[in-house]
Amino acid sequence: MRRKESTVSRVRRALMRLGVALPALPSWAWAADFGFRPPRDPEDAAAEGLMRDLAERILPVYQDADKDAFLANVTALQIVSGAYRAAQDSSRSLRERRKGKPFDVLAERATLDGIYAGARMLEAQGRVGFAEAYARSFDELVSPLDNAQAQAVMARLEIPAAAFREPLRQAFDLWRAKGSLPEAEALALVRTWLSYQSRRSFSGLLPELFAAQNGSRYVAQADIRIPVRGGVIHASMVRPGRAEGALPALLRFTLDPAEDDARRSAARGYVGITAYVRGRTPDGKGAVWPFVRDSEDAAAVIDWIARQAWSDGRVVMLGEGYSGYAAWAAARRRPAALKAIATIAPMAPGIDFPMAGQIFRNAMVRWAQEHALAEPLHASTNGDADAGPDAVWQALDARWYRGNRPYWDIDRVLLGKRSRLIRTWLTHPSHDRYWQKFLPSAEQFARIDIPVLSFAGYFGADAGALHFHREHLRNRPKADTTLLLGPYDASSIRRGMATTLRGYTPDPVAHVDLPELRYQWIDHILKGANKPALLADRFNYQVMGADQWRHAPLLEAPERAPLRLYLDTSARGEPHRLLPAPAEEGGNARLSVDLADRRDVHTPWPDALRMKQLPARNSISFVGDPLPDGTEIIGSLRGVFDITPSRQDVDFSVSLYEQTASGECQLLFDPYDFRASYAGHRVRRRLLRAGERQLLAFTVERVTACRLAAGSRLVLVVGINKRPDRQIDYGSGKDVNSETITDAKWPLRVRWHARSYVEIQTGKSS
Repeated sequence: MRRKESTVSRVRRALMRLGVALPALPSWAWAADFGFRPPRDPEDAAAEGLMRDLAERILPVYQDADKDAFLANVTALQIVSGAYRAAQDSSRSLRERRKGKPFDVLAERATLDGIYAGARMLEAQGRVGFAEAYARSFDELVSPLDNAQAQAVMARLEIPAAAFREPLRQAFDLWRAKGSLPEAEALALVRTWLSYQSRRSFSGLLPELFAAQNGSRYVAQADIRIPVRGGVIHASMVRPGRAEGALPALLRFTLDPAEDDARRSAARGYVGITAYVRGRTPDGKGAVWPFVRDSEDAAAVIDWIARQAWSDGRVVMLGEGYSGYAAWAAARRRPAALKAIATIAPMAPGIDFPMAGQIFRNAMVRWAQEHALAEPLHASTNGDADAGPDAVWQALDARWYRGNRPYWDIDRVLLGKRSRLIRTWLTHPSHDRYWQKFLPSAEQFARIDIPVLSFAGYFGADAGALHFHREHLRNRPKADTTLLLGPYDASSIRRGMATTLRGYTPDPVAHVDLPELRYQWIDHILKGANKPALLADRFNYQVMGADQWRHAPLLEAPERAPLRLYLDTSARGEPHRLLPAPAEEGGNARLSVDLADRRDVHTPWPDALRMKQLPARNSISFVGDPLPDGTEIIGSLRGVFDITPSRQDVDFSVSLYEQTASGECQLLFDPYDFRASYAGHRVRRRLLRAGERQLLAFTVERVTACRLAAGSRLVLVVGINKRPDRQIDYGSGKDVNSETITDAKWPLRVRWHARSYVEIQTGKSS
């Protein structure tokens, strides 16, 4: 049932905490190694005995100066070794020590391990079977918790065993080759094994146990119908069952039942409301037409909430992606009961969806199919019934790339049929009135006087949030708006940061539970709680490489000194240089791309954030001199290309890297693609002058913040878009939707001249 997906967001948030806290290693390093011959895989029948033996050998020698960490780890060792009574005692001691302190990961772990140890002890005594023993132990330890604590524990329990299987298998493979493992890694392995093995025994018991807990804690209503002009909005509600009096409401207006977090809102002492876009029901069925009625419908839902007996008349909207857009759509109507909005990576129609940089993305077709129509793609479309969804869509992108069809036919190629929704979007390639009407106008931005919170990331979860933040401040300079930016991508910003992100290891301070931080901010707005320190100013950003957060009133301040670097056009061969001053006139840097060549159709596009070799596909690189000192950069990359293009248009891709002294390259923001004919203005297309030298100013709609180490170099990579997963501009000057490979005719060439430069602000004052 789709309804089960409503737990996914809680599971993902808990996984984020796991990625940070799971090892819980001692505060000092051990020297001894343990001989260990791992089993073939986690399902090997010998695995349990081997892990028991390892735990038994660690227990007598394990020490830790941190008493709480010691108790947490001893509990795990005792459980795996079969000493359940001792484990229960250790867990109880840790819970006693944590009383009166924040209910953090250690407190959650003490509860989880205490439940499992208690259940195994009852079972070992022969009194009851494991299912009844676990139910008794669960009720004993979870029932005394408050709603928020119980919700946190249940979210941790919901993490499936499969989430631990791959890390466990990888660890087995690693230590099998070495034959032994250090004590610290041995302890981490025992903890991972316990998480995996225990969940295999109790996961099937959780739905009934959770239902009983939630039934005693909350009042839930699943099928609410809210009348709106010309229709009805389906909604569901969860509110604290023991609350007295009216409460504020947290509203999510969405089209995805997987975003239903009303119970988590109720656990925080609010009424949680999940309302669905017109046409969608809570079970995920029903087609919708995105964006069109959300503003008036969401405002009508807010007015309805304010009239209910359980409401105190205050509503805060929260959202991510599409539901984040809906929060802004409602705010522009200024319903009286709406007191704040809090969004994570909000979608901005016409800005970052269904195109970005005015280049349409094939992903819009998948999004329309799965979210607007709520229909899975038929396997017959691709002919491979066993392929996963990602593989199916990648194969369809390849089919489109190899063909000679205009982009007008992208729906027929990917879906096998016409889509009125896709055709409507394609009819509006510029940011015309069709897209503008979905977003707040300048006058509406100026009137939005409620507190606003937005989270965004450096690696692809930023364009919408940046647009809303900048336009709000531009039109209301004193707006109460707060933006947080960090090294997150579209997945990690919503689901939680793992230990590594696409090959990059984020600074420890970047590991923030953003949904939890959002609730803390809402508590500040509605309950008068202290404002989270991480949101101290309007603009709050994590400086990669410095392991620090910074806080400033403005995203980009005029007093910060710009770092301007010119593209060296005098040298022959690559890589070219980035220079602090223009090269003497003469020469040019050239890039030629055959847009008709599809031999690279099966060559994957790398998405790693840290790599040993710069991408060279359809691109040209410019490398700066080694930095004499550590340098902090912040903000958006801007530039002017002094170019001679061979065609009337070109889709550029711009990336910026830090190349360390060791030669490794760190991507500083997600590659930014933009159509030259729309650079600096989305509304009207202005074609280039083929064969003539001209200046093209641009601003990358990305933000980054990084401390570049002394000896590192900045590297600019400029490419020409030719990817299977997006629209391709052949430069003929026609509507790009109508172009085909035939329009390529000959390779597209661009020459860069001496006045070309890029610049970004530094942390220094000018």
